[in-house]
Amino acid sequence: MTTVALALLRRGDRWFLQRRHPANAVLPGLWEFPGGKAEAGETPEAALVRELREEVGLSLCGARPWPVMEGSIHLHPFLVEAQGEPRTSLAWGWFTPSEMLRLPLPPRNADLVARLAAADLIG
Repeated sequence: MTTVALALLRRGDRWFLQRRHPANAVLPGLWEFPGGKAEAGETPEAALVRELREEVGLSLCGARPWPVMEGSIHLHPFLVEAQGEPRTSLAWGWFTPSEMLRLPLPPRNADLVARLAAADLIG
């Protein structure tokens, strides 16, 4: 089983997404919440801290676990607070929920946006 931690980072009414590189072998060019695979022996929380630092150069201030999305890949989303501005070579931006749903998203990220909306955490 693959475990992936995702950072759900919000500023006001906008959420942070980044675009996978178009040459990436997995989900090329799609917009997604930052995060990544947990390494062997690493907890989802530790993977979240590491991936947020590695992918977007942010230090985690706080994280609240969100329900795990099970499947062949277990997605562990966290509502996070982080300081600073993102630093990444990938395309990125802050998006409203309606803007997010107009972007090409991996299906499970689109499901996550819908879950956040249903929980009244977005727009």
